[in-house]
Amino acid sequence: MEQANLENRARERILPTLVGAGVPRLIGWGEVVSAFSRVVNIRHSQGLLVSFVEETRAMTYLSVCVPALFRNQERRLVPGGRVRFDGQRLITEGFVVDFLGRPTWQGTLTRTDVRAFHASKVSLVKKALLLKGRAGGFLGLLRRDEACNPFVDKAMKVLGGIQSAPSRGARFKILSGLVGLGLGSTPSGDDFIAGILLGEQTLRLLLPMEAKPVAGTQDAMVPWSMEKEDLWVAMNRTNDAGKTLLWQALQGRFPGYLLEAVRSVSDAEEKQEIVEAVERAVGHGATSGTDALTGFLFSIEGRL
Repeated sequence: MEQANLENRARERILPTLVGAGVPRLIGWGEVVSAFSRVVNIRHSQGLLVSFVEETRAMTYLSVCVPALFRNQERRLVPGGRVRFDGQRLITEGFVVDFLGRPTWQGTLTRTDVRAFHASKVSLVKKALLLKGRAGGFLGLLRRDEACNPFVDKAMKVLGGIQSAPSRGARFKILSGLVGLGLGSTPSGDDFIAGILLGEQTLRLLLPMEAKPVAGTQDAMVPWSMEKEDLWVAMNRTNDAGKTLLWQALQGRFPGYLLEAVRSVSDAEEKQEIVEAVERAVGHGATSGTDALTGFLFSIEGRL
């Protein structure tokens, strides 16, 4: 009955520019939890956040790019509003967003994306991150000079046990201790782990192409298997934004800004292009971009 009432009130049909491939798979009710000038976040009953975004660069596997929504004040969604996920459409009180036949966005890294990514670029990414990265999150793991950051201190203690872990599964169990650690809409620990998983995927794609891996040894890679079970369980310790990020990253789905950063570094022919790619990435969130790239470097450099 409630769904029928909602459909009767939703008279306008909106076609999105892009649909995250995970959104049509969701069925059930959701509630608008936050609304900003360029993004609206809806909490699905599974505890995952689905976002309406204005720009394609903000896309994720669980986002829908709907520029028209942000151009018309009458279409604005407000916190507390109810929406219905109905497979190929999302129904609100004022309009229906129709996914059927629209272009989809997978959020995956491909071999083409990293075809020119090689070891010499890793040091340039690190230098750029140390120069352009934002303090307050996990950048202190690289700088080691960030005073009075209890989250960095905790992260260093957690990561200190990884090298001596007896197995890859044990390494992930230790790494799960970072879930939910830090401040911000997405805790720094969650962004850091997403970066680690992105670095792992980068290495997986590079290994068949190069005789020498970027990270020194293949064993340095984080496993893509059920050995990540402790991370799946730990997701319940963080907030909705962190859980959503990890839920995607554990399935090899990453935010658009991170994929764009890896592609740009791979395609870069000059040092300045790498600096600019890093600068764009660290502009995401307060420290999210910085924390994710820090995790990416930890993975690529074989510290895990």
